[in-house]
Amino acid sequence: MEMLISHINKASRMIKENNLGYCNKSKTTKKLNSGKILFVGMVDSPHFEKWIKTTREALPNKTLLIFPSDRPHFKSNYFRHAPLLKELNIRIFRITRYQKLNFILYYILDTLAGNKWRAFFLARYIIKHKPRIIHFHEMQHGSYIFNLIVGFKRIPGNCKTIISTWGSDLLLYSWADSHQTNIKGCLSWADLLTAEREIELSDAVRLGYKGVFKAPIYITLGYNSNGDKAEKPPSSRGIILLKGHQSNTGRALNALKAISEIHNQLHGFEIFVYSAPESVKLQVELLRNKQNINIKILDKVSHTEMCRLFYLARISISLAESDGLPGVLVEAMQAGAFPIQSKNSAGEEFITSGLNGFLVDPWNLRSIQDSILTAIAEDSLVDRAATINNKILNEKYSLDDSIIKLKQIYL
Repeated sequence: MEMLISHINKASRMIKENNLGYCNKSKTTKKLNSGKILFVGMVDSPHFEKWIKTTREALPNKTLLIFPSDRPHFKSNYFRHAPLLKELNIRIFRITRYQKLNFILYYILDTLAGNKWRAFFLARYIIKHKPRIIHFHEMQHGSYIFNLIVGFKRIPGNCKTIISTWGSDLLLYSWADSHQTNIKGCLSWADLLTAEREIELSDAVRLGYKGVFKAPIYITLGYNSNGDKAEKPPSSRGIILLKGHQSNTGRALNALKAISEIHNQLHGFEIFVYSAPESVKLQVELLRNKQNINIKILDKVSHTEMCRLFYLARISISLAESDGLPGVLVEAMQAGAFPIQSKNSAGEEFITSGLNGFLVDPWNLRSIQDSILTAIAEDSLVDRAATINNKILNEKYSLDDSIIKLKQIYL
């Protein structure tokens, strides 16, 4: 235990000093359990949950191990259903079996030790189970942890290591000085890198990646159309949905600014903002009370309810500095809501701007405004786009095709 803690502390210092010597794989080779796959990811993410569920169905004979890279809420499905998961041959790492206590311990350890405590327990988990494959979902919350232990002599160096990027891992953060050392480290030990966009390879190579690269492999995998049709054609709908994400990447405040300047032309439409932090909620209240805009926050809305709202929406807006394939875009395309999406995302592979949606610069307010006004004025455009988008999803976002790719990754 002391040796492991010493190794983690040393690796942490070397990362801060921009020294890549820490990131060489351990030379230890051990007999691995080919029936086990270890996933390191954010267990409260519905995308991660879908990946695990699909893997379970595609590879029924494999034991799936889960190590949380985030701080799961005490109501997390994985923690609440741990006994059921065990029956499905899915096992999740927990410090304690008591959900609320587990959440409190994660919070305390995150505050005191950051990723160091996760690296410690992840190392012990790997040493105990000896999985043949370790799959990291998302870099910052996932594979950065492994940077602290990759060279520890008791970690088998013959494990197959996979990293799946999520959205901005390479396209945005690989250009940030504060992330480059960690990203270079991850890319040095990864055997396989998967991405949602082929253009991510150029950033990976720029930072020294020499392994196998596969794209597009979507984190949300895909869907098979069940033939359901919307009750209302998009042109008869009166709702505009806006994803309220405002963060390092999210740019919802730009959308609200654009809306505030054209609100006199939006009579008859309700604007619903979801997934919003406090800064966006405050701005929505200002727009509603000062400018009398018909806009409100959707707070604590279930996934089922959100799906229903997409089928009632004429327009779906989602803006980000960079992104992979936004789940919001897929939801909108499925439901017939006309998508207005950032151009610097995987939306470029699905949307022809002006035909089946609009791709906009998240900083170009005029472009955002023109897109909204066109989408509310041209009925034939939004109705035609719904038909086109359904066809595109069937061709480019097939779950059956994604399952074939998934099996190829693991088998």
